[in-house]
Amino acid sequence: MSAGSSLPYKLRPNKAVDRELFLSLLTRLTPSFGLEKYHYVGLGGPFLEDFRLVHARLGIERMTCIETEEEVHKRQLFNRPIASIECIHSSLEDYLDQTDFDSPVIVWFDFTEPKGITSQIERFARTIGTVPIGSILRVTLNANPSSLGSPDPRELSVEADGEVSEDRAQRPTIQEWRLARFKSRLGGLFPSGLSADGMSFKSYGASVLRVLKLAVDREALSFKDRQIAWALATHYSDGQPMVTATLVVCQTDDETTKDLISGWEFYSTTDAPHRLDLPAISTLERLTMESTDEPEKKMGFNLPRSGMGEDPFSAFRKYYRIYPHFSRVEL
Repeated sequence: MSAGSSLPYKLRPNKAVDRELFLSLLTRLTPSFGLEKYHYVGLGGPFLEDFRLVHARLGIERMTCIETEEEVHKRQLFNRPIASIECIHSSLEDYLDQTDFDSPVIVWFDFTEPKGITSQIERFARTIGTVPIGSILRVTLNANPSSLGSPDPRELSVEADGEVSEDRAQRPTIQEWRLARFKSRLGGLFPSGLSADGMSFKSYGASVLRVLKLAVDREALSFKDRQIAWALATHYSDGQPMVTATLVVCQTDDETTKDLISGWEFYSTTDAPHRLDLPAISTLERLTMESTDEPEKKMGFNLPRSGMGEDPFSAFRKYYRIYPHFSRVEL
């Protein structure tokens, strides 16, 4: 578990919205899939908040939390909010290798570390063929382009305001350098046509999702009894850029599930992920934005944009119903 993953949700509003979208998807699927009978497997961090919400919203009793760090595992045993949660000191990969599922499962691969992104994507893709049909798989991947490394600035050419350095023909830009590193890491998973434009802070997440889709599509070709239905994809940053993707493993001729998913309000795919870039606002600003058709005029000022570049007013309007609201409670 990375240090970033231990931050409280009140410091990560975009991740909180991402989690609510996932829970909303599961809620939509529950009547048709009977998710309350599923087995939920994931990484819960020291407080197992995801597990508490999955149980509260869906009624799932059988839950397994996996953790590699021994001290975090001990905290999980102490903080376990639901008695039926099984806390296992292991890696998710080892647990999956040693477990044969006899009924559909929900598995959340929470890969927050940027190292090993190729093996992470490959492992997620392989799992679509090892779980029962009807299973739901979700993955979180680091989408920070700086994780590709930092070259010596003297080895790079510079582009700024339309001007280029004199040695442009001999030296790559930072995006071109990152593209070469990305291609080296991915090997055969590198998508054709991916350019240096896909290595910026705003676009790298889409590039990672493109690789994920390619890996899953290739794996799916090996199975005649199942197909993949993408349901939710997001790109967000609460300091650390991340992408997520969720799919349902369906029978080959199952069009009902695909229709159910595509009719969902927040349906999205890896080709067009939701860009979660919500503003940090006061309670008064929130109430004004919720109750006014044109809050920009009433407030009389602009809200700052983050590095993701989304308009804060538009982002709030889209997700205001699931925007997190944190307050202090004395216990």
